[in-house]
Amino acid sequence: MHTVTATQSELQATLATLPGAGGAQPAALDDLLAKLGRPQRIYQLLSSRLTVRQVLWCLAQLLADERVGQVPGTDAPRFVWQGAPHTPAPGHGLHLVSDDCLQLNPHFREILADLVSDKQNRYSQSIETYETLIRRYKIMQSLGDLNHEALLLLGDDALFSLFLAVHGYRRQIVVADIDPQLLATIARVAAQQGFDNIEVVHYDVFEPLPPSLRGRFDCFAVNGFKDLGGLLMFVGRALQALKAPAAMASGYLNFGSHEVPSAARVQEEAQLYQTLLRFGMYLDYCVPCPETHVGPDFEQAFSASVRRLAQVPPALRLAACAVELQGLYRDFQQLSWVQMANFPDIQLSPLKMGRCRVVERNDREISRFLRLGQFYAGGAVDAR
Repeated sequence: MHTVTATQSELQATLATLPGAGGAQPAALDDLLAKLGRPQRIYQLLSSRLTVRQVLWCLAQLLADERVGQVPGTDAPRFVWQGAPHTPAPGHGLHLVSDDCLQLNPHFREILADLVSDKQNRYSQSIETYETLIRRYKIMQSLGDLNHEALLLLGDDALFSLFLAVHGYRRQIVVADIDPQLLATIARVAAQQGFDNIEVVHYDVFEPLPPSLRGRFDCFAVNGFKDLGGLLMFVGRALQALKAPAAMASGYLNFGSHEVPSAARVQEEAQLYQTLLRFGMYLDYCVPCPETHVGPDFEQAFSASVRRLAQVPPALRLAACAVELQGLYRDFQQLSWVQMANFPDIQLSPLKMGRCRVVERNDREISRFLRLGQFYAGGAVDAR
Protein backbone atom coordinates (compact mmCIF):
# COMPACT_ATOMS: atom_id res chain seq x y z
CA MET A 1 0.00 0.00 0.00
CA HIS A 2 1.31 3.44 -0.91
CA THR A 3 1.29 6.00 1.88
CA VAL A 4 0.85 9.68 1.19
CA THR A 5 4.31 10.40 2.59
CA ALA A 6 5.88 7.82 0.29
CA THR A 7 3.95 9.22 -2.67
CA GLN A 8 5.18 12.73 -1.93
CA SER A 9 8.79 11.55 -1.67
CA GLU A 10 8.61 9.57 -4.91
CA LEU A 11 7.04 12.41 -6.85
CA GLN A 12 9.50 14.94 -5.44
CA ALA A 13 12.40 12.76 -6.60
CA THR A 14 11.08 12.25 -10.12
CA LEU A 15 10.06 15.90 -10.55
CA ALA A 16 13.68 16.88 -9.93
CA THR A 17 14.65 14.98 -13.11
CA LEU A 18 12.27 16.92 -15.38
CA PRO A 19 13.65 19.66 -17.62
CA GLY A 20 12.80 23.28 -17.14
CA ALA A 21 11.55 23.65 -13.58
CA GLY A 22 14.21 22.26 -11.27
CA GLY A 23 11.94 20.38 -8.88
CA ALA A 24 8.79 21.47 -7.11
CA GLN A 25 7.90 23.32 -3.94
CA PRO A 26 6.80 20.79 -1.29
CA ALA A 27 3.74 22.91 -0.47
CA ALA A 28 2.74 22.98 -4.14
CA LEU A 29 3.00 19.20 -4.41
CA ASP A 30 1.06 18.82 -1.17
CA ASP A 31 -1.62 21.13 -2.58
CA LEU A 32 -1.99 18.92 -5.67
CA LEU A 33 -2.34 15.77 -3.56
CA ALA A 34 -4.76 17.47 -1.18
CA LYS A 35 -6.98 18.48 -4.09
CA LEU A 36 -7.08 14.87 -5.29
CA GLY A 37 -8.84 13.88 -2.07
CA ARG A 38 -12.04 14.83 -3.93
CA PRO A 39 -12.83 14.55 -7.67
CA GLN A 40 -11.05 17.42 -9.41
CA ARG A 41 -11.12 18.81 -12.93
CA ILE A 42 -7.91 19.60 -14.80
CA TYR A 43 -8.25 23.37 -14.35
CA GLN A 44 -8.42 22.85 -10.57
CA LEU A 45 -5.30 20.66 -10.56
CA LEU A 46 -3.41 23.13 -12.76
CA SER A 47 -3.99 25.81 -10.10
CA SER A 48 -1.77 24.08 -7.52
CA ARG A 49 1.42 26.06 -8.35
CA LEU A 50 3.10 23.19 -10.09
CA THR A 51 3.99 23.82 -13.73
CA VAL A 52 1.94 22.39 -16.61
CA ARG A 53 4.71 19.84 -17.24
CA GLN A 54 4.82 18.83 -13.55
CA VAL A 55 1.06 18.34 -13.27
CA LEU A 56 1.03 16.15 -16.39
CA TRP A 57 3.93 14.08 -15.04
CA CYS A 58 2.44 13.65 -11.55
CA LEU A 59 -1.01 12.63 -12.79
CA ALA A 60 0.46 10.13 -15.27
CA GLN A 61 2.69 8.57 -12.61
CA LEU A 62 -0.14 8.38 -10.07
CA LEU A 63 -2.51 6.91 -12.67
CA ALA A 64 0.07 4.34 -13.78
CA ASP A 65 0.57 3.25 -10.15
CA GLU A 66 -3.23 3.13 -9.62
CA ARG A 67 -3.00 5.66 -6.81
CA VAL A 68 -5.28 8.02 -8.74
CA GLY A 69 -8.21 7.15 -10.97
CA GLN A 70 -10.40 8.99 -13.44
CA VAL A 71 -14.01 9.37 -12.34
CA PRO A 72 -16.30 7.60 -14.86
CA GLY A 73 -19.50 9.03 -16.28
CA THR A 74 -18.72 12.76 -16.04
CA ASP A 75 -18.84 15.33 -18.85
CA ALA A 76 -15.52 16.92 -17.86
CA PRO A 77 -12.59 14.65 -16.90
CA ARG A 78 -12.08 14.39 -13.15
CA PHE A 79 -9.34 12.61 -11.21
CA VAL A 80 -9.47 11.45 -7.59
CA TRP A 81 -7.23 9.74 -5.04
CA GLN A 82 -7.84 5.98 -4.78
CA GLY A 83 -8.29 4.58 -1.28
CA ALA A 84 -8.13 6.57 1.93
CA PRO A 85 -8.52 10.34 1.44
CA HIS A 86 -5.44 12.49 1.80
CA THR A 87 -5.47 15.17 4.48
CA PRO A 88 -2.72 17.79 4.09
CA ALA A 89 -0.36 18.30 7.00
CA PRO A 90 -0.89 21.50 9.02
CA GLY A 91 0.94 24.42 7.48
CA HIS A 92 0.87 23.07 3.93
CA GLY A 93 -1.24 24.09 0.97
CA LEU A 94 -1.45 27.45 -0.74
CA HIS A 95 -5.14 28.12 -1.25
CA LEU A 96 -6.19 30.09 1.79
CA VAL A 97 -9.78 30.44 0.61
CA SER A 98 -11.24 26.97 0.13
CA ASP A 99 -13.24 26.30 -3.02
CA ASP A 100 -15.83 24.64 -0.74
CA CYS A 101 -17.14 28.07 0.31
CA LEU A 102 -17.46 29.43 -3.22
CA GLN A 103 -20.88 29.70 -4.83
CA LEU A 104 -21.69 31.21 -8.19
CA ASN A 105 -24.92 32.65 -9.50
CA PRO A 106 -25.64 30.37 -12.52
CA HIS A 107 -26.79 33.42 -14.50
CA PHE A 108 -23.25 34.82 -14.53
CA ARG A 109 -21.85 31.58 -15.95
CA GLU A 110 -24.31 31.94 -18.84
CA ILE A 111 -23.30 35.56 -19.41
CA LEU A 112 -19.56 34.85 -19.30
CA ALA A 113 -19.81 31.85 -21.62
CA ASP A 114 -21.64 34.05 -24.11
CA LEU A 115 -18.93 36.72 -23.92
CA VAL A 116 -15.82 34.58 -24.48
CA SER A 117 -15.93 35.13 -28.24
CA ASP A 118 -16.32 38.89 -27.73
CA LYS A 119 -12.96 39.12 -25.97
CA GLN A 120 -10.70 38.27 -28.88
CA ASN A 121 -8.86 41.52 -29.52
CA ARG A 122 -5.46 43.09 -29.98
CA TYR A 123 -5.00 43.82 -26.27
CA SER A 124 -4.84 40.09 -25.34
CA GLN A 125 -7.39 40.45 -22.58
CA SER A 126 -7.35 37.52 -20.16
CA ILE A 127 -10.30 35.46 -18.99
CA GLU A 128 -10.29 34.70 -15.29
CA THR A 129 -11.74 31.58 -13.73
CA TYR A 130 -15.13 31.71 -12.04
CA GLU A 131 -13.40 30.73 -8.79
CA THR A 132 -11.06 33.71 -8.99
CA LEU A 133 -13.93 36.14 -9.38
CA ILE A 134 -15.79 34.61 -6.45
CA ARG A 135 -12.65 34.63 -4.33
CA ARG A 136 -12.09 38.32 -5.07
CA TYR A 137 -15.73 39.07 -4.27
CA LYS A 138 -15.62 37.12 -0.98
CA ILE A 139 -12.42 38.82 0.15
CA MET A 140 -13.68 42.31 -0.65
CA GLN A 141 -16.96 41.49 1.07
CA SER A 142 -15.30 40.11 4.21
CA LEU A 143 -13.05 43.17 4.49
CA GLY A 144 -15.96 45.59 4.15
CA ASP A 145 -14.99 46.98 0.75
CA LEU A 146 -18.30 46.37 -1.03
CA ASN A 147 -20.11 49.03 0.99
CA HIS A 148 -18.54 52.10 -0.63
CA GLU A 149 -20.46 54.66 -2.67
CA ALA A 150 -18.21 54.47 -5.74
CA LEU A 151 -15.83 51.74 -6.94
CA LEU A 152 -13.24 52.22 -9.71
CA LEU A 153 -12.23 49.19 -11.78
CA LEU A 154 -9.11 50.31 -13.64
CA GLY A 155 -8.90 47.58 -16.25
CA ASP A 156 -11.71 45.02 -16.29
CA ASP A 157 -10.81 42.24 -18.70
CA ALA A 158 -12.06 39.89 -15.97
CA LEU A 159 -15.57 41.36 -16.32
CA PHE A 160 -15.68 41.82 -12.56
CA SER A 161 -18.11 44.72 -13.00
CA LEU A 162 -20.71 42.38 -14.49
CA PHE A 163 -19.97 39.77 -11.83
CA LEU A 164 -20.67 42.31 -9.08
CA ALA A 165 -23.90 43.46 -10.70
CA VAL A 166 -25.18 39.91 -11.26
CA HIS A 167 -24.51 39.11 -7.61
CA GLY A 168 -26.50 42.06 -6.29
CA TYR A 169 -23.98 44.92 -6.05
CA ARG A 170 -25.93 48.12 -6.67
CA ARG A 171 -23.38 50.83 -5.80
CA GLN A 172 -21.76 52.87 -8.55
CA ILE A 173 -19.13 51.03 -10.62
CA VAL A 174 -16.93 52.86 -13.12
CA VAL A 175 -14.89 50.74 -15.55
CA ALA A 176 -11.92 52.55 -17.11
CA ASP A 177 -10.08 50.54 -19.78
CA ILE A 178 -8.04 51.07 -22.95
CA ASP A 179 -9.99 48.49 -24.95
CA PRO A 180 -13.07 49.99 -26.69
CA GLN A 181 -14.35 46.55 -27.66
CA LEU A 182 -14.30 45.39 -24.05
CA LEU A 183 -16.06 48.57 -22.90
CA ALA A 184 -18.72 48.16 -25.59
CA THR A 185 -19.29 44.57 -24.48
CA ILE A 186 -19.70 45.57 -20.82
CA ALA A 187 -22.04 48.45 -21.71
CA ARG A 188 -24.13 46.24 -24.00
CA VAL A 189 -24.57 43.47 -21.43
CA ALA A 190 -25.27 45.97 -18.63
CA ALA A 191 -28.04 47.53 -20.74
CA GLN A 192 -29.49 44.14 -21.66
CA GLN A 193 -29.53 43.03 -18.02
CA GLY A 194 -30.84 46.33 -16.67
CA PHE A 195 -27.70 47.20 -14.67
CA ASP A 196 -27.85 51.00 -14.48
CA ASN A 197 -24.98 51.33 -11.97
CA ILE A 198 -22.15 50.53 -14.44
CA GLU A 199 -20.40 53.36 -16.30
CA VAL A 200 -17.63 52.77 -18.85
CA VAL A 201 -14.81 55.21 -19.67
CA HIS A 202 -12.20 54.80 -22.41
CA TYR A 203 -8.84 55.52 -20.78
CA ASP A 204 -5.12 54.79 -21.22
CA VAL A 205 -3.16 54.83 -17.94
CA PHE A 206 -0.17 56.37 -19.73
CA GLU A 207 -2.25 59.51 -20.23
CA PRO A 208 -3.23 61.98 -17.46
CA LEU A 209 -6.28 60.99 -15.44
CA PRO A 210 -9.44 62.66 -16.81
CA PRO A 211 -10.94 65.31 -14.49
CA SER A 212 -14.17 63.27 -14.40
CA LEU A 213 -12.32 60.46 -12.58
CA ARG A 214 -10.05 62.46 -10.28
CA GLY A 215 -11.01 62.46 -6.59
CA ARG A 216 -14.25 60.57 -7.18
CA PHE A 217 -13.88 57.09 -5.63
CA ASP A 218 -13.80 55.39 -2.23
CA CYS A 219 -12.11 52.15 -3.37
CA PHE A 220 -10.34 50.79 -6.45
CA ALA A 221 -9.31 47.51 -8.03
CA VAL A 222 -6.69 47.41 -10.77
CA ASN A 223 -6.30 44.66 -13.34
CA GLY A 224 -3.70 45.59 -15.93
CA PHE A 225 -0.01 45.02 -16.65
CA LYS A 226 1.62 42.25 -14.63
CA ASP A 227 5.12 43.73 -15.01
CA LEU A 228 6.15 45.90 -12.08
CA GLY A 229 6.33 49.25 -13.88
CA GLY A 230 2.99 48.85 -15.64
CA LEU A 231 1.26 47.63 -12.48
CA LEU A 232 2.50 50.63 -10.51
CA MET A 233 1.24 52.97 -13.25
CA PHE A 234 -2.22 51.53 -12.69
CA VAL A 235 -1.91 51.88 -8.91
CA GLY A 236 -0.68 55.48 -9.20
CA ARG A 237 -3.59 56.49 -11.43
CA ALA A 238 -6.05 54.73 -9.14
CA LEU A 239 -4.65 56.60 -6.14
CA GLN A 240 -5.26 59.90 -7.93
CA ALA A 241 -8.89 58.84 -8.41
CA LEU A 242 -9.54 58.44 -4.66
CA LYS A 243 -11.54 61.02 -2.77
CA ALA A 244 -9.62 63.37 -0.49
CA PRO A 245 -8.53 62.78 2.16
CA ALA A 246 -7.48 59.34 0.96
CA ALA A 247 -6.25 58.11 4.36
CA MET A 248 -7.60 54.62 5.20
CA ALA A 249 -9.06 54.19 1.70
CA SER A 250 -8.41 50.77 0.20
CA GLY A 251 -7.49 49.34 -3.17
CA TYR A 252 -6.93 45.90 -4.69
CA LEU A 253 -4.27 44.69 -7.09
CA ASN A 254 -3.16 41.43 -8.66
CA PHE A 255 0.55 40.76 -9.00
CA GLY A 256 2.86 37.89 -9.79
CA SER A 257 4.20 35.98 -12.79
CA HIS A 258 3.74 32.69 -14.62
CA GLU A 259 7.48 32.12 -14.15
CA VAL A 260 8.67 29.59 -11.57
CA PRO A 261 9.57 31.43 -8.31
CA SER A 262 13.16 32.66 -8.17
CA ALA A 263 15.34 35.13 -6.29
CA ALA A 264 14.69 37.69 -9.04
CA ARG A 265 10.92 37.36 -8.54
CA VAL A 266 11.29 37.81 -4.79
CA GLN A 267 13.37 40.93 -5.40
CA GLU A 268 10.72 42.31 -7.76
CA GLU A 269 8.00 41.73 -5.17
CA ALA A 270 10.10 43.53 -2.56
CA GLN A 271 10.41 46.49 -4.95
CA LEU A 272 6.62 46.53 -5.28
CA TYR A 273 6.22 46.79 -1.51
CA GLN A 274 8.84 49.54 -1.28
CA THR A 275 7.18 51.61 -4.00
CA LEU A 276 3.76 51.25 -2.40
CA LEU A 277 5.24 52.60 0.83
CA ARG A 278 6.67 55.60 -1.07
CA PHE A 279 3.20 56.18 -2.51
CA GLY A 280 1.89 56.33 1.06
CA MET A 281 0.17 52.96 1.31
CA TYR A 282 0.92 49.43 2.47
CA LEU A 283 -0.23 45.89 1.64
CA ASP A 284 -2.26 44.58 4.57
CA TYR A 285 -3.87 41.46 3.09
CA CYS A 286 -2.76 38.98 0.44
CA VAL A 287 -4.12 35.68 -0.90
CA PRO A 288 -3.28 33.38 -3.85
CA CYS A 289 -5.54 34.18 -6.79
CA PRO A 290 -5.49 31.92 -9.90
CA GLU A 291 -6.30 33.83 -13.06
CA THR A 292 -5.79 31.67 -16.13
CA HIS A 293 -8.88 30.32 -17.86
CA VAL A 294 -8.49 26.65 -18.88
CA GLY A 295 -11.21 25.71 -21.35
CA PRO A 296 -12.94 22.31 -21.62
CA ASP A 297 -11.18 21.44 -24.89
CA PHE A 298 -7.79 21.79 -23.23
CA GLU A 299 -9.02 19.76 -20.24
CA GLN A 300 -10.08 16.91 -22.54
CA ALA A 301 -6.79 16.94 -24.45
CA PHE A 302 -4.70 17.16 -21.27
CA SER A 303 -6.61 14.24 -19.71
CA ALA A 304 -6.01 12.16 -22.83
CA SER A 305 -2.29 12.95 -22.57
CA VAL A 306 -2.32 11.80 -18.93
CA ARG A 307 -3.92 8.48 -19.87
CA ARG A 308 -1.53 7.84 -22.77
CA LEU A 309 1.51 8.76 -20.71
CA ALA A 310 0.43 6.44 -17.89
CA GLN A 311 0.59 3.51 -20.35
CA VAL A 312 4.22 4.22 -21.25
CA PRO A 313 6.93 2.21 -19.40
CA PRO A 314 8.74 4.34 -16.77
CA ALA A 315 12.04 4.20 -18.66
CA LEU A 316 10.44 5.79 -21.74
CA ARG A 317 8.05 8.14 -19.96
CA LEU A 318 10.29 11.22 -19.93
CA ALA A 319 10.61 11.30 -23.72
CA ALA A 320 6.92 10.49 -24.14
CA CYS A 321 6.03 13.39 -21.83
CA ALA A 322 7.90 15.79 -24.10
CA VAL A 323 5.98 14.44 -27.12
CA GLU A 324 2.62 14.91 -25.38
CA LEU A 325 3.50 18.48 -24.42
CA GLN A 326 4.54 19.24 -27.99
CA GLY A 327 1.14 17.98 -29.14
CA LEU A 328 -0.67 20.21 -26.63
CA TYR A 329 1.36 23.18 -27.82
CA ARG A 330 0.56 22.42 -31.46
CA ASP A 331 -3.18 22.04 -30.84
CA PHE A 332 -3.61 25.02 -28.46
CA GLN A 333 -0.97 27.51 -29.56
CA GLN A 334 -3.68 30.14 -30.11
CA LEU A 335 -4.08 30.48 -26.31
CA SER A 336 -2.13 33.40 -24.83
CA TRP A 337 -0.64 31.35 -21.99
CA VAL A 338 0.42 28.53 -24.35
CA GLN A 339 2.24 31.16 -26.44
CA MET A 340 4.46 32.11 -23.47
CA ALA A 341 8.15 31.51 -24.10
CA ASN A 342 8.58 29.06 -21.21
CA PHE A 343 5.50 26.90 -21.85
CA PRO A 344 5.03 24.21 -20.49
CA ASP A 345 7.26 25.25 -17.59
CA ILE A 346 4.82 27.91 -16.40
CA GLN A 347 2.38 28.00 -13.52
CA LEU A 348 -1.30 28.65 -14.17
CA SER A 349 -1.91 29.85 -10.61
CA PRO A 350 0.80 32.48 -10.40
CA LEU A 351 -0.96 35.52 -9.05
CA LYS A 352 -1.66 37.00 -5.68
CA MET A 353 -4.42 39.42 -4.85
CA GLY A 354 -3.52 42.05 -2.30
CA ARG A 355 -5.46 44.75 -0.52
CA CYS A 356 -3.66 48.04 0.06
CA ARG A 357 -4.55 50.66 2.66
CA VAL A 358 -3.64 54.31 2.28
CA VAL A 359 -1.84 55.85 5.26
CA GLU A 360 -1.21 59.28 3.76
CA ARG A 361 -1.20 59.66 -0.01
CA ASN A 362 2.15 61.01 -1.22
CA ASP A 363 0.95 63.01 -4.23
CA ARG A 364 4.44 64.30 -5.02
CA GLU A 365 5.97 60.82 -5.24
CA ILE A 366 3.00 59.48 -7.22
CA SER A 367 3.16 62.35 -9.73
CA ARG A 368 6.92 61.90 -10.17
CA PHE A 369 6.51 58.18 -10.87
CA LEU A 370 3.66 58.76 -13.34
CA ARG A 371 5.63 61.41 -15.24
CA LEU A 372 8.53 58.99 -15.62
CA GLY A 373 6.12 56.28 -16.77
CA GLN A 374 4.65 58.58 -19.41
CA PHE A 375 8.16 59.55 -20.57
CA TYR A 376 9.31 55.94 -21.01
CA ALA A 377 6.02 54.95 -22.66
CA GLY A 378 6.39 57.81 -25.13
CA GLY A 379 9.97 56.76 -25.88
CA ALA A 380 8.83 53.20 -26.58
CA VAL A 381 6.17 54.44 -29.02
CA ASP A 382 8.73 56.64 -30.82
CA ALA A 383 11.15 53.71 -31.08
CA ARG A 384 8.46 51.59 -32.76
